[in-house]
Parts: sequence; structure tokens; C-alpha cells
Amino acid sequence: MTPQEKAKELIYKFDDTMEFSTPQRFAKQCALIAVNNIIAANPHSNPLNTEVHSTMQYWNEVKKEIENL
Repeated sequence: MTPQEKAKELIYKFDDTMEFSTPQRFAKQCALIAVNNIIAANPHSNPLNTEVHSTMQYWNEVKKEIENL
């Protein structure tokens, strides 16, 4: 899933779970909170460029996509 697709999915899921009609900006803020928590829980990087895969770049791209929506 691309970062843009993930961003849209997160906003949709937060918007869909609200029991009342809510502006999309509220769902967007919820998605940003979730992504920021994922980033904070995964602070490692891969400075040696080993085979270990870090998702940090992916989640930072998702965050940018959410902010752009």
C-alpha cells in the first residue's frame, strides 16, 4: 500500500468509526495522532544500510500525505 493510500485509509477509518457526523479535519487529526504514535514507537533508523528494514520512512511519508489531504 502506498503512503497516499494508507493516509486515505486511516482518515476514512477514523471518519467511519465516529457515531456522529464529523468534519473530515477531525478524522485527519486522529489519523495524525495515530501515525505520530507509530513513529514514536519506532524511533530506530538503519544507519549501516544493513538488510534490516525500517518502516520509519514509510510512516513519515504517510504523515506527509495526511497533512496534504
